[in-house]
Amino acid sequence: MTFFNLSSAPSLRRSSVDSNNIWPAQSSIKGENQTVFSRTGFRGVGAEGFLISHGLTVPSEPNQSILFNNSLVILRLSKTEFWLVCTDSSQHEFVETLELASQEISDVYRLFCQHSHACFAFKGEQTATMFSKVCGVDLSHEGFPIGGVAQTSVARVNAIVTRQGLKGEECFIILSDLASAPYLWSALADAANEFS
Repeated sequence: MTFFNLSSAPSLRRSSVDSNNIWPAQSSIKGENQTVFSRTGFRGVGAEGFLISHGLTVPSEPNQSILFNNSLVILRLSKTEFWLVCTDSSQHEFVETLELASQEISDVYRLFCQHSHACFAFKGEQTATMFSKVCGVDLSHEGFPIGGVAQTSVARVNAIVTRQGLKGEECFIILSDLASAPYLWSALADAANEFS
């Protein structure tokens, strides 16, 4: 079977979040829809070695994340599952190179999270407080340090949440089912509206 790279056309990507549903400007919490940026995943007993062989540093334990090259967040969701999430468009070629290289490895399996999950980023001092309204996991500094990963529910939607330092600011990144993206964005915008 011929290999087809679904992520190879970033200019054609669209988000299902309505562009008219703008984040509340008066909120001290800033939200960014990063759904169109590149992301991919790898699973299998060879996934960790595959990523390391391509120059990546990976988290040592499940439910951790690290920042690579200032804009690529590497999440370890289990012993053998890793997701790579770009926070801007600068790492697309690298992600595509990894996707193509993975087809040669028998114990590494690609995960098509580009096409299954939306991606949002949130910044601001009150972000953890906002999340306490819509998420049962303690996302405060004490309970959820930089590099933490929670596989949980946010506003009744299954989600993966990580906290990272991006460009000098702490940032929460949320990955959730693509079909629920408009609802989740709207719910979080409503929650953020209280913080000015």
